[in-house]
Amino acid sequence: MMQLILKEYATPKGLKRKYSQKDFNFVLRANEVVLMDKLPNMDEFTIEICYKILRFENMLDEPKCKWGKVPNDTEIEIANDIQRLINATNSIISISVEDVTEDYTEKLLGKIKLMVARIDSFLEQDTLSRMFKRLSISEPDTISILQDLTRITKIEVADIHPDTESEKRERYSRLALAIIETFPDILRDVIRSNISGSQLYLQCIPYLNKFTSEQQLKLMELQYSNTYSSLDVTLIYRLLRQFSLIQPPTKGWGSIPDDVNTKLGDDVERIRYLRNQIAHRSDTNIDARVFDDYFDKFQNIGCRMDLIFFYKTNYEQRIIGHRTRRLDTEMLTKYENALKELENIQLKFERRPIKFYWGESFDKCLENIRSLLKDEHSEDRRFRVQIIFQSQDDVERNIHVLNSLKDEINEGLNGLEFIIATKGSVVLIVDILFEMLETDETLQTTLALFLEKVLERIMTFTTETIDMVLLPVEEYTQWNEAKIIREPVYLEFDIEAQLFETDDIMEEQLGKIIDVIKRSNGSGTNKSIPGTILPFYLGN
Repeated sequence: MMQLILKEYATPKGLKRKYSQKDFNFVLRANEVVLMDKLPNMDEFTIEICYKILRFENMLDEPKCKWGKVPNDTEIEIANDIQRLINATNSIISISVEDVTEDYTEKLLGKIKLMVARIDSFLEQDTLSRMFKRLSISEPDTISILQDLTRITKIEVADIHPDTESEKRERYSRLALAIIETFPDILRDVIRSNISGSQLYLQCIPYLNKFTSEQQLKLMELQYSNTYSSLDVTLIYRLLRQFSLIQPPTKGWGSIPDDVNTKLGDDVERIRYLRNQIAHRSDTNIDARVFDDYFDKFQNIGCRMDLIFFYKTNYEQRIIGHRTRRLDTEMLTKYENALKELENIQLKFERRPIKFYWGESFDKCLENIRSLLKDEHSEDRRFRVQIIFQSQDDVERNIHVLNSLKDEINEGLNGLEFIIATKGSVVLIVDILFEMLETDETLQTTLALFLEKVLERIMTFTTETIDMVLLPVEEYTQWNEAKIIREPVYLEFDIEAQLFETDDIMEEQLGKIIDVIKRSNGSGTNKSIPGTILPFYLGN
């Protein structure tokens, strides 16, 4: 069965080529190398080697029940039957003779017969059915069969490890798919259902200087395109929060929701938190437990969002697809790089055993602070920073210990104040005096001394090095309420063409127009009023 299924997905010659180029995503055992050396002959391929190739070369999707589990009777995809075949094999080689009852035999043969029929149908043949029928009526050579059976070992699906580095990076790329492709679309649907693009732009006009130049350009596009396709997770989250476009999360903005918190605002906050947590990693190695935990959270968000939008969306199925669908090497690399570029986290310096990483947002904050230090000098200006432990050893205990020793840790610190350690992973929130950021040397010394004090109190890490990622704390001060411009005012003039002959002449005439408007308005305002000159067309 397994050999026929494998041949349906990969030709023997194609496998031989991949094997000769050492292009497999898993590690071959010594006995499997012997089998692979016989390619293109696959007559002696075991269930296990067929399974490894099918699974770890992403030739088929993972069964809904997950590898290593027992499929439901309603789950009849080819991957489910492969799992059934593995389960049946393990059952036969591990059961004791006295437990092989007539009832056990009848049920197992019934299941095998159904598998045979489904796999024949899938392969569009009747080879397996004829083989099963022939074996059912033949006289078995019991001694030979039992001898063969002793050479078969239990197939440990959960313990079959492919190339560890390769599989961990693949998991990272699959997480990237959800973060880059689906999370932005979810938030675009949320904001679109609450306000139109043109209306939102009008609300943003008084606050445009509070956005980056790149964000300003994206916001200005809203007045013409009336679409949110260019807005990313970070910007949409900020707009939803600042303009109170949805009800706030149960625990408030900026706080990690508990599992029982399932309002729309809670899932918006989760999307921001999960996106940042993954994008701010110092490496791309995601183990299976962390991967499954992330995707379980993603799928729950997708399910609730589909419900909110009356199942007009398909987010849960999209996320399942990100988790299980086949991805070629080019796609894996594309999404891995795209996720890295969101923050571009890099190793900045090392003070053993600690490695310090940060990305573009932290670099920009450092650049702004150092510019301020050159221009002016005032006391006690502080920069709030997150220091994220990438290791996950004994998280809850370490958080409790650090918070209980906050005063002790702060004692004797110069230019830095430890505020709190937060849940989810070990994240330290600290305030650093601007002066401690003036040069790379003072920054490095300040951080190293602080973290040495911290590690003295929670040194439970099992790794030789400890990776720390630094991020600026996102500040969301409430903007002052401004009068919303309901409609733009369009002024049309007939102007002689020569008045556009030079920039100086044009500016002079526009200045005269503005003076007339100010006098006619009578308000005497000195506030800045943005205006746009639209393209015009000359008559015949």
